[in-house]
Amino acid sequence: MLSNFSKAIHEGKFASNVYLSLDGIQINQDELILTIQVTYENDDEKLQVWKVICTEFRDHKLSVNYFEEFEVLDNHVFLWEHNNDSATLYFKGHCKDINQIIGELYLTHSNIVNKQLPLETYINIIYPYVYIEHLLKGGEGLFSSGPANLIKAYEKVLSGNGYKTTIFESTSQKSTLYKIFIFGDSYVVAKDFQDIRIL
Repeated sequence: MLSNFSKAIHEGKFASNVYLSLDGIQINQDELILTIQVTYENDDEKLQVWKVICTEFRDHKLSVNYFEEFEVLDNHVFLWEHNNDSATLYFKGHCKDINQIIGELYLTHSNIVNKQLPLETYINIIYPYVYIEHLLKGGEGLFSSGPANLIKAYEKVLSGNGYKTTIFESTSQKSTLYKIFIFGDSYVVAKDFQDIRIL
C-alpha cells in the first residue's frame, strides 16, 4: 500500500533531503484524490508528482504544510469509530463532586487515546450550550456514544462515582476495515490507498 511512493521517496537518488507537500485535492463521490509534490527545500522545481487515490474515504484533515514522513496504518485511535464495535452509555444519578468526575474522565480518556482526541469527541455535549458539568448536573440521559472501548471506560468512571449506568452495544459487521494515511499534520481515513506517479 503506497509502496511505490514510499520506495521512490526513501530509495530515490536526490541531491539532498526532499520535502513533500499537498498540491491538490479532488473529490469524486466517495473517492478522495490527493496530489503530492516532491521538491527540495526553498525550491519550486517539482522533482516528482504523485497521486494518492483514497477509496471510500470517511474522514480527513488536510494541511498544506511540508512533510517528510508518511505511513498507512490499520490500527489507530482515529479508526476506532469506523472499525470497532460501538456502544451508547446512559446514566442516572447525582454526585457531590462533579469536578472530580470530570478529572477522572479526562485522565482515563487521555490514557486510552494517548492525547490524540479531545475528551468531548464522543460525549453528548453541544457547545456553547451544554458542557460536561451541565450534562452531569442534569442527573440523567445520554452520556456518550462511540467506540465501545472508550464508552466502557467512561461507564467505569461514572458507576465508580455512584451513577447508575446502562450500556447498549452493537457489534461491527464490516468485512473490510478502514485504514489511515498519515502525512505530516494531515490524515485520511479510507478503505484503500493507491499511488500513481504522474511526474
